[in-house]
Amino acid sequence: KPIPQAMSMAIDRTVIAEQLFGPAAAPTCTLVPNPPNYVSTANDSCLVQDIAGAIALLEQNGVVDTDGDGIREYQGVPLKVLYQTSTNGVRQKIQALVKQWWSEIGIETELKNVDAGVYFGGDPSSPDTMQKFYADVEMYNNGAEVDPQSYLAQMQCEFIASKENNWSGANHWRGCSEEFDALFAVLTTTPVGPERDEIVKQLNDIIVQEYYQIPLVHRGSVSARANSLQGVRMNGGWDSQMWNVEEWYRE
Repeated sequence: KPIPQAMSMAIDRTVIAEQLFGPAAAPTCTLVPNPPNYVSTANDSCLVQDIAGAIALLEQNGVVDTDGDGIREYQGVPLKVLYQTSTNGVRQKIQALVKQWWSEIGIETELKNVDAGVYFGGDPSSPDTMQKFYADVEMYNNGAEVDPQSYLAQMQCEFIASKENNWSGANHWRGCSEEFDALFAVLTTTPVGPERDEIVKQLNDIIVQEYYQIPLVHRGSVSARANSLQGVRMNGGWDSQMWNVEEWYRE
């Protein structure tokens, strides 16, 4: 896993969050960034960009540039990746930044953007949907609700998008972990509480540490309240802002 690990290390998530999203976002290393009781901190080293560390990791694993063209090779194959996402101004800016950072560690990146209606449309006859994933890397945004069980469910092996299921599977990155599936089965019978919190964190860590997905930004939402309204807890994008309305009161 040194190549995807190096690719993750080379990304400056703080720049992406602060310069392209502003106060509505924060850099993240986790797929479940809220509510706080479910948040793993096991991967937080990704919050600090480490170009030098990424280069060292590749060198140590024999992923080197043998012909001096600026592109490293793995088992004789140049590291050239196709990176796709939907057509969106912010996403194209992220692509440009990531392409530059990856070039600094010896990976060449071709960028592709697809009309959002096509990319997210799920048309099984189109080669350009996120479900088909005819690329090396693709980018999108999604997330869990208050409880992440339904969100994590889609990451099981049985939901891999394929021709057999007409490309309808939600696991379009096609990562498959028997360890994840077994632990997810435990989650489905574990009640709310500390044990459930830890299982969610472990499930998150399997996906992140296998580099099936590389989290970038926790994209929240922008809201406002009257100064006299107390008890409001802005939720960071995982439910309606009225999720705890029973706690609201006028000062």
